[in-house]
Amino acid sequence: MTLTRAGFVALPGATPSGFDHADTFQGPTGSRIYVAHTATNAVDVIDCRSNAYLRSLPDLPGVAGVLIDTERDLLFTSDRGAARVSVFRPSDESLLAQVDVGPRPNGLAFDPQRRHLFAFNLGEPAGTDPSASVVSLDERRVIATIGLPGRPRWAAFDPRRDCVYVNIQDPAVVLAIDAGALTESARIEVGAAGPHGLALSCGRLFCAADAGELVVIDQDARGWTVTKRLPLGGAPDVVMHDDRRQRLFVAVGAPGTVAVFDTEKLTEVETVQTQIGAHTIGWDPSTAQLYAFAPEPGGALVFRSQ
Repeated sequence: MTLTRAGFVALPGATPSGFDHADTFQGPTGSRIYVAHTATNAVDVIDCRSNAYLRSLPDLPGVAGVLIDTERDLLFTSDRGAARVSVFRPSDESLLAQVDVGPRPNGLAFDPQRRHLFAFNLGEPAGTDPSASVVSLDERRVIATIGLPGRPRWAAFDPRRDCVYVNIQDPAVVLAIDAGALTESARIEVGAAGPHGLALSCGRLFCAADAGELVVIDQDARGWTVTKRLPLGGAPDVVMHDDRRQRLFVAVGAPGTVAVFDTEKLTEVETVQTQIGAHTIGWDPSTAQLYAFAPEPGGALVFRSQ
């Protein structure tokens, strides 16, 4: 076993509830998990040492994405119901800016060198004219809009290759965007329906697809190629990576599991039961704890990595 059940953190609001992306702030006095509590239009804050609910950041309509850059003391949210992104300073949780973007923003990626936030918009209605809004933090405005070939999902910034990756539901590709030119630079064929969760580790992409596969993608002199396909127990959502232990966690909402993979050996380590509907997870490297956010009973199941 690599994950053992360590507790439960109740979060405010009626049950069943609804959660989306989560990320961790590594502060000088300890770490905190911030999770998009979409059902309450707020981001809930959990102290990772005590595993206690602290408070919520309110007035974030339809909040879906949460992305944190601890080094630069920045916290971003995609407020899907307001077609905007919000920028906070997580050390004191003060609101720094709110910027209008495209309709129904979802996934987020951050280029720290240029201080550009990429907000990937579903369109209105969802799937109609999807786009990426590039927000300059210094100018506090959208400086570019990039059309997308389909509905976007998870995204990640790659400092090594200076590009942003975003999963596209249909066509089933990982789209690469040149972070400097702000143009599409590649379409990486996934070969499995519905690319959803995405993680980047040591230059390798891990794409969790609705077809029930974890697709491993590497780059060589010939370009990007799929090097392995690993089965999942259902349609996945969020993917989290433990850099220290080289473990990848994949949340599957139905039947309610987290699949754990060794990212060096590219093998499954174990599958842990969570709760049905727990499609989103958060990872705290400081305490080596995984948080699975369950609509019923309305909180975070806590697992400790061994």
